[in-house]
Amino acid sequence: MTWLSALILASMAALAVEAFAATPGFEEDFSAGTGGFGAFGSVVTHVASGGVGGAADPYIAISNALVGFLGSFSSAPNLVGNLPADGVTGYSFWLRDTGANENLEIHVGVGAVFTNVWLSIPGFAPPDGSWQQFTVDLTNPSQWVQIIGTGTFQDALASSDRLLFRHDVPPLVMQPDLAAADFGLDRIQVLPVPAALPAVSAPGRAALALLLVALAGLGIRRRDRMEPEPSP
Repeated sequence: MTWLSALILASMAALAVEAFAATPGFEEDFSAGTGGFGAFGSVVTHVASGGVGGAADPYIAISNALVGFLGSFSSAPNLVGNLPADGVTGYSFWLRDTGANENLEIHVGVGAVFTNVWLSIPGFAPPDGSWQQFTVDLTNPSQWVQIIGTGTFQDALASSDRLLFRHDVPPLVMQPDLAAADFGLDRIQVLPVPAALPAVSAPGRAALALLLVALAGLGIRRRDRMEPEPSP
């Protein structure tokens, strides 16, 4: 085997290991960059302050200086994958109409690029100058419409390789409406969020340990009483 063949095989193996697996409870808060969100035709900018959490909280701005497709998508591994198998039931996210009030209607897209893509039928209106949280439900196919390709909604969820946010107005088709506008996107969360385990203090852990020891001892004594005495 030549060194070139070995390099190709090693590269293929590395690609095979790196798989998409959306993570319920994962939150993209854009603290470390744009979260993999790239151009859908718009400029994506990491803004260091003014997010949901206030002055020190970052977010991303999605903008068009000229009329064009307004939106952005990400293929970040924590956001996409075989969503039903990963236990994903939806997404929550925050939107804000930045700059002038442009009466935007943001729809969420999921699926496999060029093959099977669906768009949320409900559109979400970012409030002017403030943040608002919205949610999409992946368990209700009636809330989604296919805009690219063939196959079922479940097929799209099982092979999802991107999460899309774009402005559009009905009818919802492959080519969205054009706009020269901008909006902010922050704190995308993969649903459901796992329930937090109750915190137990150190004294509480010690008391629990003593209780378990006492119960174990009680079980041993009861078992000893229940065992028959040996025959003479």
